[in-house]
Amino acid sequence: MISDLETGRRRGLDVADLLALAAALEVAPAQLLFPDLPRGTVDVLPGVPQESHDAVRWVGGESGLLMREDSGWSDEATGQPVPVFVRRQFDARRDRTTLTHEWHRTITAMRSARKQLQRALENNESPDQIEALEIIYENALKQTAAHRDTMAGLGMTVGDGLPRG
Repeated sequence: MISDLETGRRRGLDVADLLALAAALEVAPAQLLFPDLPRGTVDVLPGVPQESHDAVRWVGGESGLLMREDSGWSDEATGQPVPVFVRRQFDARRDRTTLTHEWHRTITAMRSARKQLQRALENNESPDQIEALEIIYENALKQTAAHRDTMAGLGMTVGDGLPRG
C-alpha cells in the first residue's frame, strides 16, 4: 500500500487503510490527515481552511469548524467587507460524539470520587470529609445515569452505562 502511494499507482486511502497505516506507524490517524500539527493550515473541506489543531478538534468531535461569515460591516477606509469568524456548533440532535465525551468525563469523575471515598474510609477521615465525598460520588453517579439515559434514547448502545476495562 505504501509503495503504491509513493510511486503514484494509488492516489488515496480509504478509511480502513488510513487506520491500518496509523496503527502500523503507531501514530494517531489525525496525525496522518494533518501532518503540520499544530499550526499548519489545511483545507478540511474545499475552500475551508483551518489550522491543523482546529481540524483535529473537529474530526474528534470536540468543536465545530471555524467558518468565515459576512459581518455586514465595511472597512471605512477601503469600503471592503469585514469578515468575522464563527465557530459552528454541532447539531445537538445528532451529536453523539460530544455526548460520549461528556458520558466518559462523568464516569471518570465517578471513579475518582469512589476511590477518594474508599481511601477516606480506610484512613478514618472525618465524617464531614466522608459526607462531602459521598455527595460528590452520588452527583457523578446521577450525571452518568442521565447521560446513559439520553444515549439510550438516541439508540446508542451503552449497556449499564459504564465503560469496559
